Amino acid sequence: MNIFDDLLKLVKDELELKNCLQDLNRDIEYTFKECYDWCFKSNLSYDATILFKIDSLCDFLQDELNTGHWSEVPLSIRQAFSGTSYIKALIILKRPSDPINILQDALKCIDLGLLLGAPLKDNQDLLTQCATMLSKLLSQSHPKDERLNTINKRKSYSDHSNNFNSLPGEEICTLECPSLETFNSKHFVPQIPAKLQGCITHWPASEKWLNVNYLLKVAGDRTVPVEIGSHYTDESWTQRLMSLKDFIQTYYLGNSDTVGYLAQHNLFDQVSELKDDICIPEYCGLSRDYENSMEPDVNAWFGPKGTLSPLHFDPKDNLLAQVYGTKQILLFSPKDSEYLYPHDDKLLFNTAQVDPTKPDLLKYSNYCKAVPYKCLLETGEMLYIPPKWWHHVIALDNSFSVSFWWQ
Repeated sequence: MNIFDDLLKLVKDELELKNCLQDLNRDIEYTFKECYDWCFKSNLSYDATILFKIDSLCDFLQDELNTGHWSEVPLSIRQAFSGTSYIKALIILKRPSDPINILQDALKCIDLGLLLGAPLKDNQDLLTQCATMLSKLLSQSHPKDERLNTINKRKSYSDHSNNFNSLPGEEICTLECPSLETFNSKHFVPQIPAKLQGCITHWPASEKWLNVNYLLKVAGDRTVPVEIGSHYTDESWTQRLMSLKDFIQTYYLGNSDTVGYLAQHNLFDQVSELKDDICIPEYCGLSRDYENSMEPDVNAWFGPKGTLSPLHFDPKDNLLAQVYGTKQILLFSPKDSEYLYPHDDKLLFNTAQVDPTKPDLLKYSNYCKAVPYKCLLETGEMLYIPPKWWHHVIALDNSFSVSFWWQ
């Protein structure tokens, strides 16, 4: 396959890649260099023992990645996994098998490196570039009738205003594409939520993403993390890695008994082709501490009607952009935190025990002291959620949202 040679050419610093496991034990380092040399310094035919060796290294590193809390995993281990994933993908491409299966397995390997690993210093874009090339070639290789076997029309959505109007709470204000100065003085500085209209209509995503076939063509073979279950505090909740195509067919368009949600995932760094379909809002350039400000974290929220984020808060400013579909959002000020009964668990300290859509006032009697605000976020609108403002989000339609967290 020519793709093998094309992926080899993407390496900018061979020495960095070859030594990316040097901080581990000598046997591990030696085995990796053996696999590396097989890819870069030989014209040997496929050898199953080489794939077995690189598989063993990937298994070892995944065990290291899953030891302790994710935030405590050393950067060197994550970078080692990235380098090992790249080498494994190269070896897979030499495997004698069906070309489409080979490309799918190689791409899945690269995606795992993107999801669990970390970029190398001098080969920072190596996995992203590999994924783009493999995904493009795979898209071209699929039979057309198999690749785009799904709906191809604009969805019509129901009118949710009656149910929304019956909800208790004050509706937050709506602004029509406010100036940066107005947004800063009226909402960002005083930290007051607002719904913004007319700010994302220029996004290519506003049209392109309405066609699920476009998403399938660009990213259908990419491996993504999907949340399975009603919401993340539910005992049966879990996460599963699957292709975007399987997620769309099973959970987004299918009639699954369980809810599947591609939630809080940085899809746009993983699938760079989709990044061109959106724009970072200019409001994200505002900061209360410009010396320590950073680029916003951009996450995708893609799922069917009924997906739910329980009442919680985030530490950063948040702009939630609704590309299509409708979401119902209930908000509470940080001043009401004690009335919302946050979990005692340190991992869920930012999540409330009370469900604001059906509060148990016998169990959570002080909830009646909290003041609710509400927002019906519809296609083409953005919601500004200030830091530590509690919010409960439920999708009333199939929807795609993009969040921008910044400080």
